[in-house]
Amino acid sequence: MKKLLFIEANTTGTGMMAIQKAHSLNVFPVFITRDPSIYKGLEEQECELMICDTNHYEEILAAIKDAFHSGEIGGITTTSEFYIHTVARLTSALGLTGNPPEAVAAARNKFAVREKLKQSKTLYQPFYAGVKTEEYLVKKQHEFPIPCIVKPVDDSGSNGVKVCHDFSDLLNHSRRLLKIKLNTRNQPVVNMVLVEEYVEGQEYSVECFSFNGKHTLIGITKKQVGSDPFRVEQGHLFPADDLSSDVHDCLEEGAFEILHTLGWFTGTSHIEVKVAEGRLFLVEFNGRLAGGMIPELIRLSKGIDLLEEQIKASLGIHPELHHASGCYAGIQFIVPGTSGVVTEINPIKDQHVKGIKETRLNVQIGDEVEVARNAYGRIGYTIAVGEDAKQVWSVLQETSKQVKIEEKEYSR
Repeated sequence: MKKLLFIEANTTGTGMMAIQKAHSLNVFPVFITRDPSIYKGLEEQECELMICDTNHYEEILAAIKDAFHSGEIGGITTTSEFYIHTVARLTSALGLTGNPPEAVAAARNKFAVREKLKQSKTLYQPFYAGVKTEEYLVKKQHEFPIPCIVKPVDDSGSNGVKVCHDFSDLLNHSRRLLKIKLNTRNQPVVNMVLVEEYVEGQEYSVECFSFNGKHTLIGITKKQVGSDPFRVEQGHLFPADDLSSDVHDCLEEGAFEILHTLGWFTGTSHIEVKVAEGRLFLVEFNGRLAGGMIPELIRLSKGIDLLEEQIKASLGIHPELHHASGCYAGIQFIVPGTSGVVTEINPIKDQHVKGIKETRLNVQIGDEVEVARNAYGRIGYTIAVGEDAKQVWSVLQETSKQVKIEEKEYSR
């Protein structure tokens, strides 16, 4: 039996699910990590565990070559965005299925993506600038549009992303980001922030799957985003219910152009977009499975298991993406709009009648919570399905009120 190597994983559960799915594809999973203690449930998985410094490419390549003989490895993959470039380098070095390392390196750098797309005549091109020093900001301050978006070029989960409404905020937030030297996985970060034009409008994400350089549209997700300054995602609906045929075609064609320009070859991609002046405006490109439980919405709506198909693609197995039209599936997150104490939790009644498939709360009465500044600040969610999009939204809005938070004055 061949081995499927997982280089780390995300920490929200998908990584453990991926290990389980590997067995059904007749390969034995090997989980390679620098710190197994960060993964809840890893000790319960039937897999081989290898510990090495996954933040150093040469060390992990040597460890793999020492542990496995030629032809024993069926594929290499990850469910963590922080390791997709490592996976691309490994698959390239070992002659396995994967994306070109240069394509993934660009995808992991939001400034590099802007640079690669700047010659496009069909995409909406925003003002953008890569900023490495506050001196540069001060020197060029009259050139920056206000409001603008400021973000780290290589983080994840909307971490550090902020809408700035004046130059002082732009300068201060950039200064904070430029002081960060390591990400949550103790990897060195690129010493740059991206400042770009803020574009109004409804946000969507285009979910695509590529195999041998051929791209397939899985569907388009409608996104509900919170207010400034952090614009935390509040919920999703799949498929989007408000797209004209012209807008749908614009999003599909624009997404495929992005994939082609970046040289994306295999696997899932999650492309966050808006429409500006009749053209696709790229918010962010993500060379991985969508977060925010969107793959689960797709599974409930269309019966496509993107996690399984991603694993199959890493093994060189042609994905099965055909489906019949299905229902709407949506998710509503519980996002603290204020810092305080959880004082009340109201369980949802009549779940079966309302089409609710799953509810999760990560807090209890008495817990202190902080106002959400990114996806990691969300404290729960509800998933629902239905034949009518408005009904699904209505149910989800109702469930968002199940937790009450009262502001608390903290002693100084």
